[in-house]
Amino acid sequence: MNTLVVYLPPTEAETTLAYDYALSADGRTASDHASVPPSLLPAAARGGEVVAVVPVTLLSWHSVDLPKGIGAGSARLRSVLEGLLEDRLLDDAAQMHLALAPAASASGGPIWVAACDKAWLRSHLLALEAAGRRVARVVPEFAPDIGPLRLHAISDANLPQLVVTGAGAEGVMRLPLTPAALALVPTAADAENILIFAEPAVAELAEQLLQRKVALATRLQRW
Repeated sequence: MNTLVVYLPPTEAETTLAYDYALSADGRTASDHASVPPSLLPAAARGGEVVAVVPVTLLSWHSVDLPKGIGAGSARLRSVLEGLLEDRLLDDAAQMHLALAPAASASGGPIWVAACDKAWLRSHLLALEAAGRRVARVVPEFAPDIGPLRLHAISDANLPQLVVTGAGAEGVMRLPLTPAALALVPTAADAENILIFAEPAVAELAEQLLQRKVALATRLQRW
């Protein structure tokens, strides 16, 4: 299925703002990529979809215990989540877009909730729709993972970052890629099972700091 993946910029939408995108015919490899204003984004082919990616810097993850009877389709879900997250969010919960992880059910229990600025997200979805690129799915750049510990060294305009997911990460950890920050990285019982990925621009730095070989993974491949 043809998929247009659009990486949402961290600022609110403007007519001249450029969006990084990747176009894929099979969902695994990119056939085209660039950075262009919304009006110049390629169109997903008939039967395809547009997927928007929320940057790791714009999204926070929170583990909450949902009461029994409250699931993805519950009319009370929003009010319950706002109550549970009221003291955890830096901004007013009413101003945040909240989304449950796919495993949520009405049986209750712990579940991950993603939060991002509602006005920011809405501005981009409207801008893309106005350009004829209606978004079918919104997905996180990184999400909590119950699998092995994963370290992702990513480039940043100001400071390289290390994103940690998987066993022991307690959600998604984002740290500066510095010697001091490495002390906060969870340790795995079996170091050989730690998966380490790095964008080419920071691969050498990551190998120096982590004292391990890394697997190269570009932003496009990660999307």
